[in-house]
Amino acid sequence: MRERDIELGFDTLSGPVSEGDIDVEELYDEPLVVVAGVDNPWLRRRKIRLAELTNEPWTWPPPGSTYDSLVVEAFRANGVEPPRAAIYTHAINMRISLAATGPFLAVVTAGVISVPGKYPSIRKLPVDLPTTLRGFYVLTLKKRTLSPLAQGFIDCARDIAKSLAKSK
Repeated sequence: MRERDIELGFDTLSGPVSEGDIDVEELYDEPLVVVAGVDNPWLRRRKIRLAELTNEPWTWPPPGSTYDSLVVEAFRANGVEPPRAAIYTHAINMRISLAATGPFLAVVTAGVISVPGKYPSIRKLPVDLPTTLRGFYVLTLKKRTLSPLAQGFIDCARDIAKSLAKSK
């Protein structure tokens, strides 16, 4: 942005932006959720405690990643030591495929399953993952007039963010 190559960016920030020349606008908070394939027996349950799932095969993003830290924190907030995931991968499609076709439980952002019909072979498990809310932000340079296209894009992103917030 500073080199004027791009006008805006979208990001999930793990901390405050300390640069005084960047505007940061939070669009919405998105939690992580646990998903399983439609044939997974855990889907028959109405309520599941996270502690009940510690011996299941898991897949989530690699150790040291922001999302890994959030999952580990969620287990610990429930008084449970987190299991070691059987498969670590950044590739969300891989995590979804593993959950859809096998015994794996996957951790994904809630937005992944909010689009009806996009992933018909997975469902959200009725388990709380406290402490996993992540802000999604738009970043622009301060004191810079955006092009009409960029401004329209941000306006559209705000509208989508409002609808996502309402669907929680």
